[in-house]
Amino acid sequence: MSRSSWKIPHIILNLENGFKINSRTTIYQRKATITPRLIGQTIHIFNGLRSIPIKITEHHVGFKFGAFALTKKRAKLANLKKKIKR
Repeated sequence: MSRSSWKIPHIILNLENGFKINSRTTIYQRKATITPRLIGQTIHIFNGLRSIPIKITEHHVGFKFGAFALTKKRAKLANLKKKIKR
């Protein structure tokens, strides 16, 4: 379920109010929206296991941080075929 369109986007105020973004800034709120002020920054997004570095471009603006840090591993097709043959 997504956030209602009449509400303002959920943003992280520390990043918007002039907070200095260093090389190891980690975002734990995956539901926060990426704003134009973050373009050109490299931000680490925590996916539950480790932090994944993401370089923010103008194409990322408006999306949620969680859309770029997947939480599940992709299944390898070779392993699935071996399980089926047994």
